[in-house]
Amino acid sequence: MNNRRHFLKNILGGGMFLSLQAVPELSKAGPFVSPFLEGQTYDLDYHVCDEDLWRKVRGAYAVSKTTLNLNNGGVAPQPKIVLEAEKKFLAFINELPSMHLLRKLPKNRIFLKQKLADIAGCEADELAIMQNATEAIHTIVMGQEWQAGDEVVLSTQDYSTVKVGFEQLARRKKIKLVWVQLPVPVEDDATIIEAYCSKFTARTKMVLLTHLTNWTGQIIPNDVLATICKKAASKNIFTLIDGAHAFAHIDFKVSALHCDAYATSLHKWMSAPIGMGFLYLRKDKIKQVWPLYPASEKDNFRIEKFENHGTISLAKEEATHYAIDFFHQIGIELKEARLRYLKNYWMKALAQEEGIRFYTSSQDRYACAIGLFSVEGINFRKVAKSLESQYDIHNTISVFDQISGVRISPNVYTRTKDLDKMLWAMQQIIKDR
Repeated sequence: MNNRRHFLKNILGGGMFLSLQAVPELSKAGPFVSPFLEGQTYDLDYHVCDEDLWRKVRGAYAVSKTTLNLNNGGVAPQPKIVLEAEKKFLAFINELPSMHLLRKLPKNRIFLKQKLADIAGCEADELAIMQNATEAIHTIVMGQEWQAGDEVVLSTQDYSTVKVGFEQLARRKKIKLVWVQLPVPVEDDATIIEAYCSKFTARTKMVLLTHLTNWTGQIIPNDVLATICKKAASKNIFTLIDGAHAFAHIDFKVSALHCDAYATSLHKWMSAPIGMGFLYLRKDKIKQVWPLYPASEKDNFRIEKFENHGTISLAKEEATHYAIDFFHQIGIELKEARLRYLKNYWMKALAQEEGIRFYTSSQDRYACAIGLFSVEGINFRKVAKSLESQYDIHNTISVFDQISGVRISPNVYTRTKDLDKMLWAMQQIIKDR
């Protein structure tokens, strides 16, 4: 046990601070593997709650000394090494912009896509680099050949800007939006499957599925997504999954979901630079989707046709290599377990207070890091404002489907003592109501 603890502390404490002296060359390397990793195993049950270990992880981040960040579900901070890499690449590009930005660094994108594909469980030539999940989703949605009367099945719990995109499309192309309303939380696979598949008709052209919703942290389990996607495929319905909050948060492989397209943001749970994401599009579907920005006809079958964004800074792409390396140093199994442990920690403690209502499942299968709650007799906005203004605890609110509450989303650098601070603050707020 002591050897396992020592091994992990060495990986997360010392191994993560890679030299930045040769940053431009790292893009060609594979994922960083600590020499401590070979032949070693960790004890998941032990290390998930080993606060000394996670204190080491915290040291890799430039965490605010004045405000406790419990809104990591919006945009997560980058580890120090990722931030420093991005700065160094910005300087590198600025030395000779037209050469570095337009000739040298674009060649490295294939290495980045291969690393992401290895994690996602797909082929590199099925991935397009995007700024975020919203851009990736709208690339798919706006790239379809829509006809008046086509139907789209989607949920009231889908992301707000994504719903707005479909609502605009409905006005523009005269398509019909068919809404699914899931229980909050939903903790039954058959209920989820029926909610979506019962909406399929001969006019259904697409179904949108949110892997892990931003509002409550509700997870649609991987095998449930796969079942819905297979049923949709049997009816020639295009399946699009919004995975903005799922990638690098919970363990899955895109190929096992049997979807046509998957969109995610990397500046959330991957802790990559802000403005990084990707679009997965199955090879046999690439031809049928038009890119948002014009592409040559010769690229019609290539995923690269979706990457014609004009001149952009590639510093964030180069720094994403470091975010991926950092991700591998923890590993998705331990990371997911730790995030779920933190959510359960504060939810179980807060449940002891009178008048608390949760909109997030307590079952591991249906939730991980994100939790949503409200307090009877206190307006949710007042709770959120009090946490932030009086106790310096950054949070956010969720308002949808006549449901409203305070959303808490810790990250791997969050300690249980940080959550104790939030729980103490909530005791004061509840006491003063």
